[in-house]
Amino acid sequence: MRMQARARSIVAAAAAMASLLVQGGGCGGDGLPREAVSGTVTLGTEPLKTGIITFVPSGPDIPTQGGTTVADGAYSIPRAQGLVPGKYKVVISSGEGSPEKPVENLEELGPGMPPVPSTEAIPPQFSANSVLEATVTSGGSNQFDFTLNKAGGAG
Repeated sequence: MRMQARARSIVAAAAAMASLLVQGGGCGGDGLPREAVSGTVTLGTEPLKTGIITFVPSGPDIPTQGGTTVADGAYSIPRAQGLVPGKYKVVISSGEGSPEKPVENLEELGPGMPPVPSTEAIPPQFSANSVLEATVTSGGSNQFDFTLNKAGGAG
């Protein structure tokens, strides 16, 4: 009898939690008019294998910043975590560059030392000093495709 009562209370608690999630999780529970954002990133002629794309507000009137990973040239931010309409600076980063210092012998690193990090594969005009921009619109497709020239020009 006690076991049945305990099982019923667990089921009731789970149902209450599911109800809260459905009510609060529909459109980004913060009440902001968020929009889904997606697109592609190409470096040279190839899709960017791995990286990170970040949308930084261009002004103080935009309350959201967002980002996600890029995998095989594609990225997607769902509406619940999306961006509010407005203008954003876009920063793309990838550690797919060459190692800063080639390691000829792993014993050079010493015990417990991390591997040498790779250099930034993305030219500074699109990463640290990005000139890329995107304008998120209400109800728009909000698909932004970026073709980056390895020498630093956008295509």
